[in-house]
Amino acid sequence: MDVPPVPVSNGTALGHDVRFHYEQKNGVDGTLILKWHGGEDHIHDSQVVGITQNPQKTGKSEVQSQLILRVITSPSSSKSNKSSFALRTLPVTNLPQNYLERHVVTNTPEHLFVPSNGDGSPNLHVIVSIRSGIGEAQQYFNDVLSEALAAIDLDRSAYHVHLTESDRFVVEITEKIILPRANQGIEQTIVLLSGDGGIVDIVNVLLSASQSDKYVKPTIGLICMGTGNALANSVGLNRDATRGLSSIFRGTPRNIPAFTVRFSSGSVFLTDEGRRTESLPLQSGCGIVHGVVVCSWALHASLVADSDTAEYRKFGAQRFQMAAKELLAPDDGSAPHVYNGKITLYKADEKGQEISEEVPDTKTSYIVATMVSNFEENLRISPASTPLDGQLRVLRFGDIPGADIMRLIGMALRGGGHEKDDMAQYAAISGLRIQFEESDTRWRRVCVDGKIIRVEEGGWMEVRRSHKDVVNLVV
Repeated sequence: MDVPPVPVSNGTALGHDVRFHYEQKNGVDGTLILKWHGGEDHIHDSQVVGITQNPQKTGKSEVQSQLILRVITSPSSSKSNKSSFALRTLPVTNLPQNYLERHVVTNTPEHLFVPSNGDGSPNLHVIVSIRSGIGEAQQYFNDVLSEALAAIDLDRSAYHVHLTESDRFVVEITEKIILPRANQGIEQTIVLLSGDGGIVDIVNVLLSASQSDKYVKPTIGLICMGTGNALANSVGLNRDATRGLSSIFRGTPRNIPAFTVRFSSGSVFLTDEGRRTESLPLQSGCGIVHGVVVCSWALHASLVADSDTAEYRKFGAQRFQMAAKELLAPDDGSAPHVYNGKITLYKADEKGQEISEEVPDTKTSYIVATMVSNFEENLRISPASTPLDGQLRVLRFGDIPGADIMRLIGMALRGGGHEKDDMAQYAAISGLRIQFEESDTRWRRVCVDGKIIRVEEGGWMEVRRSHKDVVNLVV
């Protein structure tokens, strides 16, 4: 019979005798309690990046010297809503076995120790998206990430720091450095301090290019600095206070599944808060955009587009709810817009053969095709989705009142149940197609992972699962 690890031990912290006690609630998150003569301290699991070990000889015996790395987050004290972060290290010995097993960095993370090139240039890249979310990435890198890497003997010469200089910066770095080296068979890791957009930029470049026989998938370690952080919340990277750093230190690389959206030839990107347009990459005469989170139309696409302004971004994730309220309850007192278009769903039948299914109602209030469970930390939009399962699912509401849309979204915010409601359509799909029947350009906007595409009048879009695997994510 196995004996459970003892949650109590006597050891040292900062050279002083300490009694450790590890308490867990419901077998999940816990707290390490340190008691010494005249004092006490608590370390919550959610703060811990990892524990490194360094056996040391003391006389004839060997002592396990350990270092606890944890992130301390201080809430904002200004109108910017920015938190401040700091890395704290605590040298200890003889931690409780069950606490050590939960947090130890068992092996040196291979994805962080990728070999440099012959000329000494590193293949470990740190991309700091200084404008992601509410602008916390730079401070997190300076005071947490760089210090954590130093704690495992990765100094500044071991990695290349890139500060984003424009909206296309990640695309350009991927085109000029990441893709060519991947095609040369060079192992690379990108620690990305951004939201979902940074991953989407990398995926779009890699999926749009051809891969050589030597191609080696780059690995991404994501530090969550975006507004919604849908991918991070869905795979569990944002479950603690380290913003994903604990997963980078203790996780394993896994493939990121993606989807491809084809657009009719007159479709364009909307940029600069909708004031400018850019051409889509073309393939066989169609616009092509790749994604890993969501392709949407109707209310979801409209609220993402309307809230993508400097003024709205000051409010963080709240900007989506603010925009949604304005769309569902217009200032002039009119009813919310109902979107018109023919929708075709592609599904597998009982024999696994693909069949098409036309949605009989051409009026839609809300529709998303997604590969993730959560759009925000508490917004569980697709309860059947599991991390990185690669399955597209559709959630659609037809022509229903704004109050019912808010009721269904409210259920999603409470963990689910909306997908079983009679007013919702929810299913696993292999793809979908929309033929737009809107004259006003405002109602022909599509969202692909935060990027906004305007489809021409009478145009169409089609989303399908991509079967090219081009990049890994540490989870």
